[in-house]
Amino acid sequence: MCALAVKRGRPVYSQFLNDREQYEAERILAGRSGIEAVFWGGNDACARKMLRVSEEESFLPDDMSDFPVYALSLSFRKADKPGHRDFLGAFMGLGIKRETVGDIFIGEGAAAVFCTKTARDMITDGLASVGRVGVSVTDGLTEEAVSAVRPASFEEITLTVASERADCVVSGITGLSREKTAAFIRSGSFLLNYAECNDVSKNVSDGDILTVRGHGKFSVSGEAGTTKKGRLKLIIKKYI
Repeated sequence: MCALAVKRGRPVYSQFLNDREQYEAERILAGRSGIEAVFWGGNDACARKMLRVSEEESFLPDDMSDFPVYALSLSFRKADKPGHRDFLGAFMGLGIKRETVGDIFIGEGAAAVFCTKTARDMITDGLASVGRVGVSVTDGLTEEAVSAVRPASFEEITLTVASERADCVVSGITGLSREKTAAFIRSGSFLLNYAECNDVSKNVSDGDILTVRGHGKFSVSGEAGTTKKGRLKLIIKKYI
């Protein structure tokens, strides 16, 4: 993407990237001088985002209006409760590829969908129902769809752990003994920054994202000192 952006003299955009793909892209691009990388999914609340790569001196708008992200509103009866998988299944049934659809926010009687132009056209032209629920499609975001768009929320937790080792932190989250925690981690049930981590002695750091299967997703937010016995107080946020 970097070489293409320089060659063309204009920005290059990816499809929608998930959390892991964004993390890897940031890591790879961190050492590229003269290149600007920006992520955007259509709204500040979006987790799935496109990547824009451009030369650092390129003139680009500050409002992200150049990103090829489109928004749709899907309306249905308030009594119906279609889920995220129902929407994805309906889109895939139209032949839409997953990477062309960003976040889907579902509210009462309406959903907001962020997608590429190709996906927008296919949804607008071909979608009449989501599962057994009839839907109507509107270009842009209606007032009802806007109310469905909500950022991720967190619950702050303070763990008292022996150290920042993965087995100590995961044990604090799960309540398992250190021995069972080690087996849990080695089984592939722990992800560090969206990649499977089997190293029980790996230290976690501020800003790291921890995924503990069966327990949820967490971010490390810092330390809150130590106890009288020298144990570490670690602040983490749980996605809820």
